[in-house]
Amino acid sequence: MTDAPEPDDLVVRPTTADDADAYRALRLEALADSPDAYGTTLAEALAYDLARWVTMAERGATVLAWRGGRPVGMATGGTNDAYPGTRWLYGMYVAPDERGRGVGEALVEAIAERARALGAPALYLQVTGVMGRARAFYARLGFEPTGERTAMRRDPSLALATLARPLEREPVSVRRVAAEALVELRTRVLRDGDPSRAARHPHDADPTTWHFGALLGGEVVGSASFFSSDGPSDGTHGAYQLRYMAVEPDLQGRGVGRVLLEHAEAILAANSIQRVWAHARDSALGFYRATGWEVVAGSEHLSVETGLPHTTVTKVLTGAGGGAG
Repeated sequence: MTDAPEPDDLVVRPTTADDADAYRALRLEALADSPDAYGTTLAEALAYDLARWVTMAERGATVLAWRGGRPVGMATGGTNDAYPGTRWLYGMYVAPDERGRGVGEALVEAIAERARALGAPALYLQVTGVMGRARAFYARLGFEPTGERTAMRRDPSLALATLARPLEREPVSVRRVAAEALVELRTRVLRDGDPSRAARHPHDADPTTWHFGALLGGEVVGSASFFSSDGPSDGTHGAYQLRYMAVEPDLQGRGVGRVLLEHAEAILAANSIQRVWAHARDSALGFYRATGWEVVAGSEHLSVETGLPHTTVTKVLTGAGGGAG
């Protein structure tokens, strides 16, 4: 039996006819918030009757992201008559108060997975030149300019740049490694490459410490180390602390970190480790929330090592405590 999602859990699923009202409300919000990002105007969408919204929702081409029963993001997958055989991402939107919490990444991955299942070698989208933040977001997720630019049909003054993300990539593998195999990546990503602040830990060599590397093409592209360490709250006593979570900058946002943590957590759980915790950079809180970690209330602080804002996060490992068999 599957447990019901917690109120703060993010759920991404295709729309049904029952979602017509929620889809309409979010679409209108998007058109009001970022009118230059879409081919439809707010006035046009307001004129749609209920039957049209129901028809669009029941097609299931759109996925909605829900948190606590509220729709907080959407994206649509589809085709493009001008490019037969290709798959496209349309109508991407995340509510302002949910940006930076992993919603956009989850929506893109849902559409990308659907395109991959249909055998598409790449996922395409178009973005206007005025949407600088959106272009940076898509670049982080692996979308690259194709060099093609077209004028938006409803407003020829707006130029659309076509971006593409290859879907067939070499799979990332995860395995336990020696600490020394991770130091260079840790230092480069987390310490600005400063050798005088090499990212080593006094307990790297302890037999109770677990080091995991994400490998792509035989190269280490992700790092995660877990040290036996009581956390700052009652719920984290006897737990393991995650430190030095790092992913190659060019691969960030492409699911490497998620794959790395999922594999590491599964192995830790199989070895009866019940809870993990970390001091997470505030800029990464969206990633941790999206992968099931919870924020410890009132734990905001500045890191002694980096001077950057951090917040403590923790997670109960599913299946822990049952033994490895």
